[in-house]
Amino acid sequence: MTSEPVLELNLRGLHLSAVLANYKRALADHSEPLPYLSHLIALESSKRHENGVRARVAAARFPTIKTIESFDFALQPELPKTKLLEHFDGQFIGAHRNLILSGPPGLGKSHILSALGLAMCMRGYRVAFTTAAELLMKLIAAKKNGTLQRYYKLIDRIDLMLIDELGYIPFDREATDLLVQLVSQRYERRSIALTTNLPFEKWTQIFPDEMTATAVIDRLVHHGSVFAFSGQSHRLRTRGKSSKNG
Repeated sequence: MTSEPVLELNLRGLHLSAVLANYKRALADHSEPLPYLSHLIALESSKRHENGVRARVAAARFPTIKTIESFDFALQPELPKTKLLEHFDGQFIGAHRNLILSGPPGLGKSHILSALGLAMCMRGYRVAFTTAAELLMKLIAAKKNGTLQRYYKLIDRIDLMLIDELGYIPFDREATDLLVQLVSQRYERRSIALTTNLPFEKWTQIFPDEMTATAVIDRLVHHGSVFAFSGQSHRLRTRGKSSKNG
């Protein structure tokens, strides 16, 4: 067997697909071995990063892909843009901090949440996106099936848990107890970013009593940042303009 088939066989065995696809072409561009090798390794590294991002985005299960560049901060002039964007470097995850986006519906909270998750996938973090209702239904199902601890362990592998629409639907005591357990489990160990339509003083509408609500708020805010959204729903504003134009 000649050297070329052996090389290609070894590259396949090592899963160096980018090197395999480019080593002949790159050879024509480099006369020295070290730059040639460096170029091939850079191609392989870039390909693996791309594949990793794609896999993490798929695993996160975003309802739609949003970027921070497509968010119109002019619609939220009171939002501290610079402070919010600081979270997109991912350091808050390394510090096990949380992020709470609070305000009425239709102001872009879910957009920011999704954009943050996408940015963290690109930085190599494991992310999961869920609505509060979907999360609690899964927790209740796991409890009934006797797999709750296994499910908590799976969640514990997630670097950033994104929880959308907390407070939109009231939950019973069993569900909120499971949510309290999840927040307590991640406290000072993993990060949570969530959106809510309710100010903290109204979280008793989510949790069964003031003590439980206070305990959850304390754990989320102790190592966390809160951003308040305000104004009229973007969707309602757009609909109003369409009606006038019609």
